[in-house]
Amino acid sequence: MKIKKLILLSLITLSIGAQDLDQEFLDSLPDDIRKDLEDKNAATALDSNETYRPYLYSSKLKQTEELLSLKDRLEKDLLDLERRLNSGEDLKVSEDLELYGSDFFNTFQTSFMPINEPNPDSGYILDIGDVLQIQLVGQDDYIDKFLINSDGAVSLPDIGQIIIAGLSLNEASQLIKSKVNSAYIGTEAFINLAEIRDVNILVTGNAQNPGIYTLTGNSNILHAISASGGISEFGSLREINLLRDNIIIESLDVYDLLIEGQYNLKKRLRSGDVVFVEARKNIVSIDGAVNRPAKYEASNEQNLNSIIKYANGISRTADRKNISLERILDGTLKTIPVRNESQFETIKAEDGDLIYIREFPYRQAKISGAVLKPGSYTMAAGETINDLIQKAGGYTDNAYKFGAIYLNEDAKLINEQSKEILYQEFLDSIIAVSQQNIGGSFDLAPIVKLTEEIKNTEVNGRVVIDLLNDGSIDLYNIKEGDELFVPERNNVVYVYGETSTEGAVMYSELKDVEYFVEKSGGYKQFADSESIYILHPNGESQLYKSKRSIFERSPKSDIRIYPGSIIFVPRALDESAPRRLAAQAYVSILGNLGIALASLSAISDD
Repeated sequence: MKIKKLILLSLITLSIGAQDLDQEFLDSLPDDIRKDLEDKNAATALDSNETYRPYLYSSKLKQTEELLSLKDRLEKDLLDLERRLNSGEDLKVSEDLELYGSDFFNTFQTSFMPINEPNPDSGYILDIGDVLQIQLVGQDDYIDKFLINSDGAVSLPDIGQIIIAGLSLNEASQLIKSKVNSAYIGTEAFINLAEIRDVNILVTGNAQNPGIYTLTGNSNILHAISASGGISEFGSLREINLLRDNIIIESLDVYDLLIEGQYNLKKRLRSGDVVFVEARKNIVSIDGAVNRPAKYEASNEQNLNSIIKYANGISRTADRKNISLERILDGTLKTIPVRNESQFETIKAEDGDLIYIREFPYRQAKISGAVLKPGSYTMAAGETINDLIQKAGGYTDNAYKFGAIYLNEDAKLINEQSKEILYQEFLDSIIAVSQQNIGGSFDLAPIVKLTEEIKNTEVNGRVVIDLLNDGSIDLYNIKEGDELFVPERNNVVYVYGETSTEGAVMYSELKDVEYFVEKSGGYKQFADSESIYILHPNGESQLYKSKRSIFERSPKSDIRIYPGSIIFVPRALDESAPRRLAAQAYVSILGNLGIALASLSAISDD
């Protein structure tokens, strides 16, 4: 069987690459299908020169083998994905955790940097290079600017040198006013800072770009670090020191600013100052059910409880009895048991520590339709579909449990992968058949239409469930985002496809497929009466094969029809598409149609 499949796919693949697609045929296709076909053909086309025919065949055969291998691997991947999605495995620590505060200087606004304008407060410390504007009003009137010279003084007419370097602006003003009052009778002095000095400082240690920088005298440590490009990957955000005459006169802890909102920098820079960035301290990662998962820098004296505070505390959804601490001990990563977060008050932080607080396994699920209290409910781990129904108050009197629709995000993901595989197989079939369609012996319109329907079909992630079996629904655990719709009972059967009249037929018990088709006006000319698809209200699909002959009517099918069942009569496809692909397509389309009809029925009943 596998060998036959390989040969068939080889022929299809050879057909794809052997010749160009007919332009007239392409022009007849819908725009989206045409583009996908052209892209696919261009990607798979190989050199078809007659000289290289043997090589071409060999290459195509090898390509076919690779495609089959890829398909097998993909199917295994899908199965493994489904297993993992449904296994309830714990979440792993995110690989995207970043060091908290590391991007602070990257986003530091240049407008925050001080400019050379006289806007400091009265506590500004004057130094060489600052310029004062002094105005005298009274016995002797004048206004002029005075530079603080190299000896730290300003020289005023008739007064002389006044040493003000090292004084605050307020202190210098009082001193100058007292000198003016002594020299002049009835004269008042007004002092302002006209220009701020430039300072040359050294930024070193673990700064991003160590070096000498020229800043204004109104700058502080923060401005110096920003000018140097921030902190290197080895630098500390917790200890940045300002040294003057080899003595630390002020330190910056960026966390004080980011976490506490404290901006306590008092010292302005002077020429000759050194800003030194210390090496990074202990890095502790915290992930899971915290409000701000990240890597945090901790001092040697800090306990792990500080890290939880840095992370804005534990979230409301945390399982406080399910906390783990991983630490490197003797070169080995080991897990230290933690009963609750209060233990962290006595455990000092160490470099490489990892705190993981698991989410309490709550999840949101929705139930609607024929239940007493439809809505969204919070479900605990291990709670089942039956628990969801009980929270909704149970069924209404007219609930049709057999027609329940259950939607699951994990199933949707699997269905999306399957749909893409199916669509690509349809494209391959269209290309292969179109190139072999000499003289127009095949009617390609049905397969093209079916391909377009597959492309436009939205997967729904429906899971077949049996609400009539309490034991069954007690075994299915609710997942995040699950939805359950319980329709009200309706007494119709839906007939669609190649019948004279599409729509609803009144349900009649014990009647077969042929009965409902006849009630819809019978088959159209091109109906495929040998392959009729049945979608039952619970989501199960069946293929009904009629066995007509000229001598007898087909026997009654053993397929039971239920209220709410959908009977779909497809159009005959000649040889334009494999039966397997067509069956998959019809089942997928029918699934969406079933959900739409159930929802529409519920709306109309309301």
